This record gives sequence, structure tokens and C-alpha cells, in this order.
Amino acid sequence: MAVVGPMTGDWAYDGEEMRRGAQLAVDDINAKGGVRGCKIALTVLDDQYTPATAIALATKLAKDGVRFVIGHFNSGSSVPAAMIYAKNNTLMISPASTNPALTEFKLWNVLRTAGRDDVQGTFAGEYMAAHFTTKNLAIVSDGTPYGDGLANKARKALRAKGNPEKLAKKIKPGQGDFADLIGELKSMKIDALFFAGLAGDFGPLVRQTKEAGLKVQFISGDGALVHDLPGKAGPALEGVLIAFSLDDRGNPSAADVVARFRSQGFEPADYTLKSYAAVQVAAKGIQMAGSQAPRAVVASIKSGQPIPTVLGDLTFDDKGDRIQRDVTMYVWKKRGDGTLTMDFQSQ
Repeated sequence: MAVVGPMTGDWAYDGEEMRRGAQLAVDDINAKGGVRGCKIALTVLDDQYTPATAIALATKLAKDGVRFVIGHFNSGSSVPAAMIYAKNNTLMISPASTNPALTEFKLWNVLRTAGRDDVQGTFAGEYMAAHFTTKNLAIVSDGTPYGDGLANKARKALRAKGNPEKLAKKIKPGQGDFADLIGELKSMKIDALFFAGLAGDFGPLVRQTKEAGLKVQFISGDGALVHDLPGKAGPALEGVLIAFSLDDRGNPSAADVVARFRSQGFEPADYTLKSYAAVQVAAKGIQMAGSQAPRAVVASIKSGQPIPTVLGDLTFDDKGDRIQRDVTMYVWKKRGDGTLTMDFQSQ
């Protein structure tokens, strides 16, 4: 088995989470006798967050006979690597790639313990319909494939709940000045707005709307989450809602593993537990199939039988997506020292 992700460079911390999660899962499984009497040997490889490196490593792993891969991290690497694995009888389980395209190709060999981006759009639409039933709602996309995908899901969810948006708009990525859009928000008395897009536009839009004196409840997805979002939006970020992946550390099934990581001085955030779960899914699939043959393993995993993991019981659809939603709502709050942080939003 191999775990492949960005082990160096700007995304190295995420790669370290993948490595630590996969390694502890392998150690725990091996300590109990392994899988069907065989111990798991784990190789760690650095794809440097680049598609070209991911393709090269996928080709090498296939040639070397590695048939189970935990990875890759970013969807731009996972999608081309998955195609190579599919042609070379290798199962890939990504703990981090959320682009819907990864499983929409319906490759036989792809699974993920992470959720999908577009689930955030559906969730946001349902949330708006439930919490703003008498309000004027808007959906704004940044026009990227990511943004349009989320916006379409949110729109469909709102209309299914009988509470369609009053305004639907697209902006130009990087346009910077949102005076015209803000004018429309004001004239149409928009109360809540779902922004489907990236932080470079979301932050300035939130800030400029506040500066214009409008009180609009902003909601967005994980595309808006970058480390400098508070700097882009300023104090106006307080109260903004973000639909994002569950914090797996609070899952009762993960309590023991979380405690052991913390005893080692490591905080198992984000992709640590999803990587641990990916190893569990592969191991359980081998047990259920009674074989290490990847196609038989995939068939067993997709059979509908719940698989116990640190994320709780997971079941997978025929595309390889987890059926259990990996999304909740967070809110930006001001700390005592005046800085902003994201916390769970009461639902």
C-alpha cells in the first residue's frame, strides 16, 4: 500500500496529516494480525501537489505492483492519477479530493472518504430554505466550474423546498469592484446570499457590502476558505456562514485515535482521520472480498455493507462516493482578542 500526497512544499502539512493518519491505521491493523494474515507494508511518496509528478508516481506504482493507494490530496492530481491506476488494476482511495469530477468519470477503481464540493451547495440551499423562509435570497457564482456547480445545487435545493432565489447572478473572477452587484442587492432587498466561488472575490464582496451599509447574511463553501480570508473581508467577516467538512475529531468513533495522536503532540485535524479511515476501508474491503484482487475489493466495498471507521460507519455508492454527508455549517466569530475564528453554527 502507498500513501501519496504533498509531502514537501506549501501543502506539506496536509501531506503530513495524510501520512500520519495512514501510518497509524496500518500500525493498528498490523498489531492485530494484519489483513487475512498478511501485514500491510506502507510506502510514502511525495507528489509535490503537481499533476505531472502525480502521473509519474502513479505510473511507477502501477509498474511496481502496488495495488492499493491512499491519495492523492488535490483533485488536480487525483483525477489524472486515477486514470492510470484504473488501467493498471490499482484501487485509489482519496481522503481529500472533493472535486465532483473525480467520481463522475465513474472509474471502477476510485473511492473517497472525503465528501464532494457540490454537496456543500445542496446543504447551503437547504439551510437557507430552512432558516430564511420569509427572506429575499440570492445566489451568486464566480463563473468557475466549481462556483457554477455549487450554485446550481443550491438553486435546485431552494426550489425543491419551495423557496426559490429572488436574484441569481454571475460575476467575473477577479473583478474587484462589486458596486453594481451591491446596488442590485440593495434594490431587491436581499437578506441572505450564497456565494459559490473563491475567496479572492468573496472577501472583497463581503467587505464592500458592509461598507455600503447593507446587512446581508453571507454564506459560502470551502472555496472561500483561505488563511488570509479575514484580511480580505475585514471585520465584516464576523457572522458569515461557511458550509464545510465535518470536524471528524468530534466523532465518538474517533475518540481513541484522537487521544493517541494528541498524546504524541500531534493535532489530527482535517485529513488525518480521513486517511486513517481510507486504510480501514481498503482493509475491510479485502476481508469482505476474501481476496486482494482490487476489482473484487471494490465490489465488496460498494456492496452497501457499512464499513466501521474512525468516521463512523461508511457506505459507498456505485461511483465511489460516501453516502454519509460530510458537511456542516460554521460561523465566523470574534475572539476576545479581536481576531476572527470559525466555529460550529447551531443548526
